[in-house]
Amino acid sequence: MSEQVEKKKNTSVIKRVITGEEGVNNQEILQILEIGIIAVHIMMVILYHLMNVWQLSLYNIIVTAFYSYCFNEVKEGKVLKGYLLTFLEINVQMIFTVFIVGWDLGFYAYVIGLIPLYYYLNMFVGGEDDHTFRPLAWSLITVTVFFVTFFISRMFVPIVKLSPAQTSIGFLFNIFFAFQLIIWMSHFFVLIYRKSIVNLEDKNATLDIEASEDPLTKLYNRRTMEAALEKAMEEAKRKGAFFSLVMGDIDFFKKINDTYGHDCGDAALVAVSEILLSCVRDGDMVCRWGGEEFLLLIIGNRDAANAVAERIRQRIEDNVVEYGGNEVKFTMTLGVSTYAPGYALDTLLAQADENLYYGKEHGRNQVVSLKPQVTSTLKKQE
Repeated sequence: MSEQVEKKKNTSVIKRVITGEEGVNNQEILQILEIGIIAVHIMMVILYHLMNVWQLSLYNIIVTAFYSYCFNEVKEGKVLKGYLLTFLEINVQMIFTVFIVGWDLGFYAYVIGLIPLYYYLNMFVGGEDDHTFRPLAWSLITVTVFFVTFFISRMFVPIVKLSPAQTSIGFLFNIFFAFQLIIWMSHFFVLIYRKSIVNLEDKNATLDIEASEDPLTKLYNRRTMEAALEKAMEEAKRKGAFFSLVMGDIDFFKKINDTYGHDCGDAALVAVSEILLSCVRDGDMVCRWGGEEFLLLIIGNRDAANAVAERIRQRIEDNVVEYGGNEVKFTMTLGVSTYAPGYALDTLLAQADENLYYGKEHGRNQVVSLKPQVTSTLKKQE
């Protein structure tokens, strides 16, 4: 059963590396790459054995074991080490192959393919340890090794003389798999880049949420509500739509903190937030305005806002917060204001605040939408 699960897991990794579905990581990519390289070197062992080049056949047997070691290192999470060992071996094998059979076998194509991989390595594997000029330095070293090997190959006769047919077969073999290396690493580059874009979008979305909500209650914060209020004002002026504000404040909240502790106060704020959200309708908006004060944007006239506010007041009065073995009960006072043509946003906020504190001063645990002489305090927009 475990073998079936492991086979399914490996198949899933291969599928994701090929298709890019659900994202892939550098460890998975390099594991597949190492398996591919091992397979290529096994074919090289056979190829050079058929060509009677025992030096390269033996070398590729050793290299196959070397890449098995690299695979285990990558499997343990040492991705950067695996890449570096791979690139080092390719450079070494080019030099060794050129001295054994000459330049024309085409092994240099693998080395040319390394240059874009250095930039891939620096961008996606280096992490915090990456450096802008590191891939340039690696590339210059590789180019230097390439040309030095080329000129030296023109000064010495290869140890093994291959026939034209053998040279052509070896050349086509190396060029084909060098192209495969470039193609697949370019494919991996696209997959990782696409994954990084998705991760960035997810991170930005998370940051947007964190920037728009209160961390304790998960309600919208004041900044977000202010933007929504400006938008509601514009809609009301343009279309003549009604909207109302409900400002609520927990009664004797300081007493809750002093008696039961601030953690209990936080629990009370969370409980109030849940009640507020349960009482509003689609299109309405709730925010933590500050401290124990909350503000609701209600799409509708004064009667609709009063109904919502009274429902909130009643549910909070009936609610019990259990904390530390204590049953904590409290109430809320709410003030209501409604938009009318000519009102400024500051006017609406001031009116809701005045109604709230009128209720605070006259018994608490109530909804106030029109306190005596409230009209004399209104400031019309000039």
